[in-house]
Amino acid sequence: MADYTRYRTSPDDMPRRGRRQRRIAGAGKKRKLLWLKITGTVVLLLMIVALGVTAGAIFALSRNLPTLAELEKRTNPVNTTIYDRHGQLIAELHGAENRVLVPSSKIPDVMKQATVAVEDERFYSHHGIDFRSLLRAVVENFRAGGVVQGGSTITEQYVKNAYVGNERTYTRKIREAVLAWQLEDQWSKDRILTAYLNTIYYGAGAYGVEAAALTYFHEHASHLNLQQAALLAALPKFPTEYSPTTDPKLAKERRNLVLQVMADQGYITQQRAVSVSKKKIGVYPHPPSMNNDMANYFTDYVTRVLTKRYGSRQVFEGGLKVYTSIDMTWQREAIDVIKSTTGPLNFGFKPSAALVAIDPRNGYIRTMVGGLDYKKQKFNLAWQARRQPGSSMKPFVLTTAVMQGMNPDTTYYSSQSPIVIPMGAYAPPWVVNGDGPGGPESVSSATTISDNVVFAQLSVDVGPENTVTTARKMGITSPLDAVPSITLGTSGVTPLEMADGYATLASGGIHHPPQAIVRVELPNGRVDWKPKTGGHRAIPAGVASVVTQCLERVATSGTGAPSGSYFPYTRAGKTGTTENGWDVWYVGYTPQLAASVWMGDAVKNSPMSGAYGGTYCAPMWAKFFAAALKDQPHPGFTFVPWTFSAWHGKMQGMSPSASPSASGSASPSPGPTQTIKPTVTPKPTPTAPQPTPTAPQPTPTAPQPTPTASQRIGQMTAVATAARPAAGDGSQGLAGEAVSWLAGLFGF
Repeated sequence: MADYTRYRTSPDDMPRRGRRQRRIAGAGKKRKLLWLKITGTVVLLLMIVALGVTAGAIFALSRNLPTLAELEKRTNPVNTTIYDRHGQLIAELHGAENRVLVPSSKIPDVMKQATVAVEDERFYSHHGIDFRSLLRAVVENFRAGGVVQGGSTITEQYVKNAYVGNERTYTRKIREAVLAWQLEDQWSKDRILTAYLNTIYYGAGAYGVEAAALTYFHEHASHLNLQQAALLAALPKFPTEYSPTTDPKLAKERRNLVLQVMADQGYITQQRAVSVSKKKIGVYPHPPSMNNDMANYFTDYVTRVLTKRYGSRQVFEGGLKVYTSIDMTWQREAIDVIKSTTGPLNFGFKPSAALVAIDPRNGYIRTMVGGLDYKKQKFNLAWQARRQPGSSMKPFVLTTAVMQGMNPDTTYYSSQSPIVIPMGAYAPPWVVNGDGPGGPESVSSATTISDNVVFAQLSVDVGPENTVTTARKMGITSPLDAVPSITLGTSGVTPLEMADGYATLASGGIHHPPQAIVRVELPNGRVDWKPKTGGHRAIPAGVASVVTQCLERVATSGTGAPSGSYFPYTRAGKTGTTENGWDVWYVGYTPQLAASVWMGDAVKNSPMSGAYGGTYCAPMWAKFFAAALKDQPHPGFTFVPWTFSAWHGKMQGMSPSASPSASGSASPSPGPTQTIKPTVTPKPTPTAPQPTPTAPQPTPTAPQPTPTASQRIGQMTAVATAARPAAGDGSQGLAGEAVSWLAGLFGF
């Protein structure tokens, strides 16, 4: 009974039961396998969908991205650099971003190593995207619920700085990664690293490693050592918080952390890291000025010229290389001369001075001193200040008269002082005082001693409007009043214009517009602008030669004679002193250089008792020329013949004064003369019939300076008017005489 109840099935049923269990077990396995297959398929499908969605999202977000070729045109702001004629840097121009690009060869390896160590350890092994760092950043950002970590590579950071922007979103990250991948296909690792180091912000307004090195260490990037490189490498993460000038303790901690990272990655030894970490950070509190203070006024002038052509943005952010005409050695000499002269002077105020020198052969501005302290006075006295030039305006009247056929050596006027010149029925007469001998005086002698009486009459005879036309052709651009008193410099002009006008005489009548820029190069080295230096004929060469002979006498034996004490070589020039003693001038030239010197009160018109063009400005001019041309030859002026026409001025027959008064001394005097200027501008009309002189011109009573050989040749040429062709443009000379003869023959 017991055995019966022990078994529920007979022994014969055992095989069948095992087979059933095996079938059941097999069916379970099949069901599990099926579910595994189904699950795997679903997962695979989900992965495909996810990848597709991701790819679609990436495509959608990046489909509007410009190509790298297009993005390369969107350059970051780069400083414009300005150089002197010898290639010496004199100024840098930049806007909000101070950036100077340097090649890889100018960045030391230690700077590259420090940057890679702290910014992107696997820079040399990834292809623009470090997936390990990216995954870590995604996890951290997911935990924080926002973007708190970037995981960007150096390549991605460069793309962000140069092309994409700083928006902290996943969209920007995807666009950044796509471009970084493309960039790695086209650029080498060193090129990418160099570009990154040239664009990254290091604080204190410094963009790029060169600007940073100059800002913090007053050194070029090529001179950076380990401790300096480690400090700079620590700044880009938080350039404000780690600023070595505001928190040197924190900056040192960050620098030492970079040193340790470099040691951990094998760039330096642990011993060296510990040794360098003990050193001070050694930074300067203020960035250096890259502008040469001696050229500040010239730089301002150049900047305005550039801005007019390129616009402000390209000038301050376009990375232009501007090569100019200034000679910094001459500029330094000019400043020293002005300081040594004006420093001891005191007329109740400290006088200012300006000096401009121009190469008459091409118009290049070699020197421009517009003041001595640009920080206190931005106004450029050399090209912005219009001051009365006094008698230094007389050469333009003389030039006009010679072009009309007047021979300055054989043309005489009364020098009796004062002279009263009628100005018409609606204006008071013009009363002019002078320093002539009192009798007949040649125009040449009047030029030498700067006699106002003779030149007042000459100005009326040549026509003030003709003088204005001549001055315009020679380089004067300021407004000029067409009145007889133009000969005494009653209209304001700038020192730059005066140097330009006299340079036309120095070049034999060819006017070259003043030029400060030699060439402008784009960042890629291509020359974009090379201003033309070709001139045009303003006056005949023979006229320029005659006027130069007259001005040589001024410089050697007249009011400009003090220049000979410092520069006893070939020279020509003219002094200028206003009647109120407000402005004193000397403008002179040699065949190689023309320059103007002005002195006065820069703030207002203030008298300078005892100051004349010959006492202060002529010596300054001569000292500058002696320094500038000390190592150069001193050739004479080229003589060009000029044939004079028959010329008779109406004022030559006019009575000098209704009530003659005693004139000044017959001896030449460099001082100014008191002159009553006309108040209206009508052309004067003589009140009495003008007699035609029939007798030979009287011999002047004042002694004449001994002419040079070339001057004697000129005088003989002027007297011998027989069949000698006129030099210049053919409008004067024998052609003029022929026209006059025909007019007389037919009664015109």
